[in-house]
Amino acid sequence: MTGTSTTTHEGTAAGGPGVAEELRSLPVPWATMLVTGVLGVVFGAAVLIWPDISLRIMAAMTGVWLFLAGIARIIGAFLPGRGSLARHVLSGIVGVVVLIAGLICLRDLVSRLAVLALLFAVTWILSGITAVVLGVQRTGPARLGLVGVGVLSVAAGLAFVLMPDLSLTTLVVLTGGSSLLVGLAEVVLALFLRRTAAAARAGELEPDVPAPSGPGTATAARTA
Repeated sequence: MTGTSTTTHEGTAAGGPGVAEELRSLPVPWATMLVTGVLGVVFGAAVLIWPDISLRIMAAMTGVWLFLAGIARIIGAFLPGRGSLARHVLSGIVGVVVLIAGLICLRDLVSRLAVLALLFAVTWILSGITAVVLGVQRTGPARLGLVGVGVLSVAAGLAFVLMPDLSLTTLVVLTGGSSLLVGLAEVVLALFLRRTAAAARAGELEPDVPAPSGPGTATAARTA
């Protein structure tokens, strides 16, 4: 009985560091994805419920959303100890592109629906490709989640590309719906990554206490 307990404990201790290391190596900072997801949900809901929204208001709201999302991505790219250098560079580039798109909207340079649709398309497609590239480098649920979010983003971007002659009503519905869908997916994935990070920290901080041995061990085990 004592031998079984000792063997089990030693097996867990031996496997623990490998699991913790895998969990620590998250593909993206969960906080960054949570922020971009919440921003997407808020933006999508605001666009859909705004009464008689105009192109000017739509462009301004889009600018705020893209500006904040770009800043979040850039900050996430500079967070240390998370993923490879390629991940940092890719996230930073996408963040800069999204930030510039937001500034274009905020500077009142969008005067046509086609321009706004193009900005949406570029944002969604670049974000989706980034998520897919990061996802295929992972294993397990993280891969499935990242690839799923990436595919949704690319599909949303392609919808804008394949429908060049959009009316304002169609643009509002398509923008609001896609932002809500992708944003919710990002929030769910961010919460999963947060739980993964918490599990990694818990495994890392768990003290390595050797299993007790000796004559009293078997007696205590029988009593329990």
